[in-house]
Amino acid sequence: MPADFIDLVPDPEHPRDRLLLGIRHFEEPFLLTVSLSQGLGSSELWLDRGRAGKARLAEFQRVGDRVLFVVRNKHFRTSGDPAAVRAGQESFALSVMWSGPVLREENGAAVVDATGLVLADHDRVADHLAEKEQGEYTVDETRSLPLVADSRTGPAGTRLPALLTFRGPGRGAAVRSVAADPRALTLVQQLNLVRLPADPMPARRFHPGSGGYGIGYADHGHIGVRDTQVKVQPRFRVGPDSAPIVFRVDPAIPEPFRSAVIEGGNWWQEAFAATGLPGAYRVEAGGDDFDPYESGVNGVVWVHRAGRGWSLGQGLTDPRTGEILHARVRLGSQRVEQVRALGEALLAPYGRPDETERLAAVEELVLARLRHLAAHEIGHALGFMHNFASTTHSKPSVMDYPHARLRITDDGGIDLSAAYSSGLGPWDHFLVAHTYGQFADEPTALAQLRDEAARAGLHFISDEDAQGAHAAHADAVPWVTGGHALQALETMMRARRLALDGFSRGVLPPDRQTGELEERAALLHLLHRHEVTAVARLVGGVRYAYGLAGDNGTGAEAADASTQRRALARLAELLRAEQLALPEAVLSALTPPAIRYGRTDQYLDTEAGRIFDPFSAVRAGVTLVTEHLLEPARLNRVAWQHAADPEVPGVGDVVGALLAATWRRPDPVPADVPGGTAVQHTADWTLLNHLLTVLNDNTLHAQVRMELRSSLRQLAAELRQLGASHESGRPDDEEMRREAAELISGFLADPRSVRLDPLPRVPPGAPN
Repeated sequence: MPADFIDLVPDPEHPRDRLLLGIRHFEEPFLLTVSLSQGLGSSELWLDRGRAGKARLAEFQRVGDRVLFVVRNKHFRTSGDPAAVRAGQESFALSVMWSGPVLREENGAAVVDATGLVLADHDRVADHLAEKEQGEYTVDETRSLPLVADSRTGPAGTRLPALLTFRGPGRGAAVRSVAADPRALTLVQQLNLVRLPADPMPARRFHPGSGGYGIGYADHGHIGVRDTQVKVQPRFRVGPDSAPIVFRVDPAIPEPFRSAVIEGGNWWQEAFAATGLPGAYRVEAGGDDFDPYESGVNGVVWVHRAGRGWSLGQGLTDPRTGEILHARVRLGSQRVEQVRALGEALLAPYGRPDETERLAAVEELVLARLRHLAAHEIGHALGFMHNFASTTHSKPSVMDYPHARLRITDDGGIDLSAAYSSGLGPWDHFLVAHTYGQFADEPTALAQLRDEAARAGLHFISDEDAQGAHAAHADAVPWVTGGHALQALETMMRARRLALDGFSRGVLPPDRQTGELEERAALLHLLHRHEVTAVARLVGGVRYAYGLAGDNGTGAEAADASTQRRALARLAELLRAEQLALPEAVLSALTPPAIRYGRTDQYLDTEAGRIFDPFSAVRAGVTLVTEHLLEPARLNRVAWQHAADPEVPGVGDVVGALLAATWRRPDPVPADVPGGTAVQHTADWTLLNHLLTVLNDNTLHAQVRMELRSSLRQLAAELRQLGASHESGRPDDEEMRREAAELISGFLADPRSVRLDPLPRVPPGAPN
């Protein structure tokens, strides 16, 4: 039997509060990882059960009668002869994280008291809490102790858990919402010391168009020979001589959700079999001894949190080769409630004659989402990145973020039966083939796979290029339903209107307090939010692909002018009162939260006391559009594209389209729109406030700022003229127009003299 990596040495005098270790492997690098097996439970703070921190490269060193615990930066290496290696090691600082005296020699090992080592905040929880503005926390060693009885060791590694209590002010809103006493946060940290494989797996070079994660390091031994940046593809070891990749699912997941997770996770079997690796991968239920923190175990962990939160798939990799040594997936249980709320809001099942059938459709919606979620997060753990361009494929990838695809039936109903796709898409098969395929001539075979994917139109765009204010790719938007963005928006707007017009107490289970109807109304009011993002991405949008300089390809190309103009016109229409006003079916159903209940961040804000505020709903609906079209980076792109091609809409066109639907609206608001004129006025002012706010942004190029100022100056002149002539077409708002003209002129003259309102808050819409 091989010896344990580290000895757990009994300590009869202090069996519970002192941890003795026997160290015999000095200057042997291993991986240091930190997990939390007792979490904090806040979606805002991410300190969850099952959390796995970033791996670091560590080793024990002995200096005289002391043992040092040393961490090195794994992102810097130097290959070559001993002199080159030494130069590399001495060029970058290492970090001594702990030091302790040798108590005695025993069985060829140096025995040390490692209590201080395991009671250190290796996951930097205190720093994380400070960054999240929760206050300054420190480990209180008087209320912390090593969990000696739960420590484990073996030939492959050692696990050292500790109960850590963080002492702090307890004033942060996030910690106050979840902790029993926010002044004392007690978590369980699992310190894992994992040995690197003695027989390193051959590395597969990372290609940016492969869809895989690229991990790596700078090898300064390459200087003068080739690129110092080395990036490899993370992957499990597979093949006839390797054990299968097995993910075990937390028995804490209740049925039928557990079976859905196993079913969805096993979708990847099809791709492994098609790649010539049948039996190389499976997902199965974990037994009573399920322990996701054990080294070598690939676990799918069920995590509970307060609030809307993300799920996560991670792998621990050998930094030399990218070999995934084990992986962990965190599935947030609140996803069940989020998807169920969406289904109930759309179908309003309660109290209907067909309630049973509608509720069955909602339940299947939840299970379909969990199947997809399991496949997605396990895909991350297998080494695959997001692909937010896959809605352009013949079938979307499970590595995309899916929103429920809604179908409008011939009789005007909403059909959820095919809301989420089942099984893998062609991109997912490519991912497995490119990452796990076995080839005699690997570079040639991988290049051929990429060429075939490109010819098949399997576009790949990930993360920063698809999400966030600076994302610009026209075809890569998370949470969209697929197809052409403009058509998808039309479908979602029809579904939104049907659901809002049919709104009733039936959207909520009968045993829930009526204040929650507001949350369901907000969900429907903003149902089109992701399609708005997709259509807005066409304005100033570009298309490009990832690759290497030696690959065939082109640079970034602007979306065509006609599409941009159609997208701009359609988004501007969403600022008309007919689109923004909530129907009477909604307004007449809402009540404030009952006593002992309150609004969460999923609700729309209210400035009407405890009562639902329709004005705030309108302002959020306007901001849904303007936060995209008036984003400074987009306006800068629009200005350049228009300068290069006058057919593409420019900054003045963007502002003009928005004003045409609001301040310059030529027709009266229909009489049947609830609060019609007031709704339109609210939209007008919300847009104007946003336009003036954007002028203060220092990232705008001078020409963009000049065009914005020119558009606003022209608007002010028009408003003065219309207010004086009484020929506005909307004769009820001359005073408002004069006031708006004064506001614009005052701001353009001296921005400091005008108080602008904060931009409205739009409740979070992801994850779905």
